[in-house]
Amino acid sequence: MKKKIKTNTVEDFLEMAITPHKISIGFDVSMHSTGIALIRTTENYLNLEMIRKIITPKKVSQMDALDLFLDQLNNFAREISQKYKIDISVIEDCFFGQNVNTLKALARHSVLVYDRFRGIARDQKLMLPTTARSKVNFKKSSKKVKGSYLKKEIVDYVNKALDIKLKKTKDQDIADAIVLALAGLRDE
Repeated sequence: MKKKIKTNTVEDFLEMAITPHKISIGFDVSMHSTGIALIRTTENYLNLEMIRKIITPKKVSQMDALDLFLDQLNNFAREISQKYKIDISVIEDCFFGQNVNTLKALARHSVLVYDRFRGIARDQKLMLPTTARSKVNFKKSSKKVKGSYLKKEIVDYVNKALDIKLKKTKDQDIADAIVLALAGLRDE
């Protein structure tokens, strides 16, 4: 999916200034479905250049899943490095939920993304999802909204901000990656 939209339209919706002439890539890292979004800005336009998912099967060993993840990540890194000079890579930082094994797996995957893109992106940041959402002025409808309901609100927010049509259940990783990439474009 590619989308070109006037920067001031996005800035008005997000209520934030966006840095022109910058390329930001966001990674919503997960063990089984990592969302990736690449956004490039010009003087007057914001271009959603690419969205992608890295998918690994759930019913394979952890090491096989890491190998599959790494193969896809390496292929993507080669593809990107030939087309773009990335200014910033924003990788979702892992946070502790309920499961220590999930936390360990997320940390491993995040480090792999960091390692593969540190030579491609001029700057890299680990960012908590709540920080990225705050940077793009996302506000959930209620403090009680959590889990899949929260993810659907984020998809809706991204769809409105960029005038796109992500699916509320299938594209939650992509929406999170877009939020991270947008946070990397915030003019501070």
